[in-house]
Amino acid sequence: MTCLLAVVALLVFAQSQDLDLAMEPLESRAIIVEEVLEQADALEMVDPAEAFEYWLDAAHAGVPRAMHIVATRLHDGTWVRRDRRAAASWWRQAASLGHVASAYNFGWCRLQGHGVSRCAPDAVRWLGFAAQHGHVDAMATYASCLSNGIAGPFDSAAAVVWWNKAAKQGHVQSMRALALAWQFGKGVKADVQKASLWWQRAAEGGDVQAMLVTAAHYEIGHGLPRDVERADEWYAKASYLLLPAPQPVALTLVTD
Repeated sequence: MTCLLAVVALLVFAQSQDLDLAMEPLESRAIIVEEVLEQADALEMVDPAEAFEYWLDAAHAGVPRAMHIVATRLHDGTWVRRDRRAAASWWRQAASLGHVASAYNFGWCRLQGHGVSRCAPDAVRWLGFAAQHGHVDAMATYASCLSNGIAGPFDSAAAVVWWNKAAKQGHVQSMRALALAWQFGKGVKADVQKASLWWQRAAEGGDVQAMLVTAAHYEIGHGLPRDVERADEWYAKASYLLLPAPQPVALTLVTD
C-alpha cells in the first residue's frame, strides 16, 4: 500500500512538472523526490502554506522527515487546518520507519489518547524506542512511566538510570526527578548530599522549585554547607522569577 501511494504521489508531481515518471528508472524517481524536498525547504520561509503541499507530496512518497513535518503542522494547525487524528497517523507511519522524534510524539499521543486511542503498553514501547535512540525528552518520559508503573511493574531503579542519561544532556526536569529519588530513596539508597547536589543542578538550570529547595538547604545546612548569603541569592533568584509580569499600562507609564 505504501509503495502504491508513493508511486501515485510521484506521478501527480511528475504530471505537474510535465514529466513521465512511470517511464523513469528508480534512480530518477529518487531524484524527483529529492527535488520535492528541495522545493519544500526553499518555500518554508517564503510561503509555508505552499511548502506544506510539497511536504505532503514527500510524505506520501514515503519520506519519514516529511511525514514528521506534516504531522507536526497538522497537530499544531500551522498553515493548515488542525487535524490531530491525521497527525498521529503520520507520526505513527514515520515512527514505523525509524524516525525517532516521531516515535516520541506518537508515544506521547498514545499515552494521552491525543488524536489516537489511549494504549499505555504501546505508548511505553514507542517512548522506549525513542529513548534508546537518544531522544532526551523520551528518556525523561520513559523514566516517569517506569517509575509510576505505567503499562508494567514499578521499576524505580531503571527510571533513575534513564533520568541520569537525560540529566547528563541538560534535561532539567530529570535533574529534579533525580533529586527527589535521592531524597526519598526511590530507586536508590537515600542520600541527602546527592539529593542536594541534584537540587542545585536543577536550580542552575532554571527550575524555580529547585531554587527554593536549594536556598533552604543552604539556609539550614541540609546536604550543603550552611551559607546564609548563598541562600539569600537563591531566594532572590526564585522571587524574581515568581514575580508577576508587568502590565502593558505600567510599561507605558515607565517608558513615558
